[in-house]
Amino acid sequence: MWLAKTRVSITIDDKIAKAIELYYREKIKIAAEKGESIPKLSNIYEEIIEKGWEKSFQKKK
Repeated sequence: MWLAKTRVSITIDDKIAKAIELYYREKIKIAAEKGESIPKLSNIYEEIIEKGWEKSFQKKK
């Protein structure tokens, strides 16, 4: 079953924006090192929404 996508608009503060940017850059770096395609920023926001803020930014141990 496919769910319809909905466009949303959010406002975030500078601190969160910088954290998301750093997270996105890390994802790009990992993808580039592995020779994979670069993720879209919109997919990063979807990931954050799906997993929640804390789970998206947790470091793997």
